Amino acid sequence: MKNSVLILLIIMSLTLLSCEINDFTKDDFSYGWTNYIQSTSSDRTIPDTIKNFYKMDASTLAFRIMVEDSFMRENIVEINENIVDEIYRDLICIYNTKKYNPINLIVDKYPVHTRQDPSLTRLILVVDTNQQWTQAWRNGNRLTGNQQIDNLILTYDLQLGNQWFFSNYHTLISPRPLNLLALRNLFKKIDGVIDAAPDGLIGDGNDIVFGYGRSNRLFTFKLGWGDCPAGCMHSHYWEIAVTVGEKVKFIKEYGDPLP
Repeated sequence: MKNSVLILLIIMSLTLLSCEINDFTKDDFSYGWTNYIQSTSSDRTIPDTIKNFYKMDASTLAFRIMVEDSFMRENIVEINENIVDEIYRDLICIYNTKKYNPINLIVDKYPVHTRQDPSLTRLILVVDTNQQWTQAWRNGNRLTGNQQIDNLILTYDLQLGNQWFFSNYHTLISPRPLNLLALRNLFKKIDGVIDAAPDGLIGDGNDIVFGYGRSNRLFTFKLGWGDCPAGCMHSHYWEIAVTVGEKVKFIKEYGDPLP
């Protein structure tokens, strides 16, 4: 009898170990994923639209690391491209394992990306309309004749956005992610700029959180839903690790039941 029970337990164990990750449903919050899966950071077969999403995600996460340092937050406009590239490659590694649960949920069914708050591409300025150079913006001209303003516009390839209802509010748009907290400080030093700040978002929503582990990088994907302009009534989380060797591991899942 004891031998029969032992054999039965061994068979059950082998059966569980042999289960494919996709055999588990999304609702049991356990996918039997105990080992790292070898992935790749190659993005050659990924559509440009998806790559652009992950490039922005990587820039946003690198920016968040950057602004933890008060000096860099207030003074360094360029986001560290090495960190951006590292995080981008990790995100592509995760994307390239999307045939497995739960990765397929966060890249296909519920495409989760970073929440860009503050904006990395839209800077709002309030200007003194008594200054002659501001007339150029009111007329829709990008360059103003003010050397300090124009130098910043040309250095960072800023474009003039649509004019606000209030004639002294203007938006400058960057074609690439920048630390606009630092760029606003450069504009605020110029005579005629009353205030400047990155555009922002209200409420809550989807997001990705990044952190360094001892031997890997950790990503937490958050799905938010239910009146998110007021803060999201529900949220669900997935934690995933990526190693230097481009191996991916699903760690855990928690939160409200998925919609």
